[in-house]
Amino acid sequence: MNDKEAQFAFIHANAKSHPVQKLVEITEVSRSGYYKWLKRNAENVQDTKDEMLLPYITKIFQYHRGTYGRKRIKLALKDEYGLIINEKRVSRIMRKYGLYCRIRRKRFRNRVQPHGEFPNILNRNFKAIKSGIKLAIDITYVEVKKGSQKWMYVCAIKDLFNGEIVSYSIGQSQNMGLVFRALEDLKKKGFEKGAIIHSDQGIQFTNPGYIKRLEKMGLTQSMSRRGNCWDNACIENFFGHLKCEMYYFTQPETAVEVIDAVASYINYYNHKRIQTKLKMSPVNYRLKSA
Repeated sequence: MNDKEAQFAFIHANAKSHPVQKLVEITEVSRSGYYKWLKRNAENVQDTKDEMLLPYITKIFQYHRGTYGRKRIKLALKDEYGLIINEKRVSRIMRKYGLYCRIRRKRFRNRVQPHGEFPNILNRNFKAIKSGIKLAIDITYVEVKKGSQKWMYVCAIKDLFNGEIVSYSIGQSQNMGLVFRALEDLKKKGFEKGAIIHSDQGIQFTNPGYIKRLEKMGLTQSMSRRGNCWDNACIENFFGHLKCEMYYFTQPETAVEVIDAVASYINYYNHKRIQTKLKMSPVNYRLKSA
């Protein structure tokens, strides 16, 4: 430490009990010089604190393959390490060290024309007071890059209580068999009698066989309004994450690899991936609520 830095340190140590102007006159240094030193010193302290947090943030960021932004990293720091860190600070450290979340685009696609009129019982009320009373079902596709099969289709059922994917099926065709397998899987998992199951107006969900199957299972059918993708946004949101984030964990090319990748991602989504509104993973939320 040189003489001038020692003088600045002396001023800082006595600034609470004496006016800064008087102290700079005594030490014969400039007031502006002192404040520049103070700013540099504060930045150095901040850098040290940031570097202490960086390994924790980097570990979470890398584990989730860059799919976690500041909100989920903040929650993970508290959940995994007991560290309560301000969200703005997490964001600043991420920018500082070049950790940028791989943000997906939110897209919704128009559905085919319906084959009848069905009530929208859910009516965008996506909140549920317990598990097994409000469900959402839909179908999406995943590209197959190698082999004669070009697409694999996933039918998933989501519990709106905690966002958990409670059942799903995957196959080479988006026929009724795909939907029925997902419903059979749901039957094994269990649900409340009379539970609402909401879908869009896709041809599979207006099929008479589907309607009869729901009646037999004791499920109450609800359906989105024509051409209104927001009515079923709750499960469209999951498919958006699946198609974007799954490829940060693995690079499936064949049909078999896609099947494994989907299963692995759904397990991760349910058990590990923090949902910001829950502040924990869907399964952890369900277990703690129970």
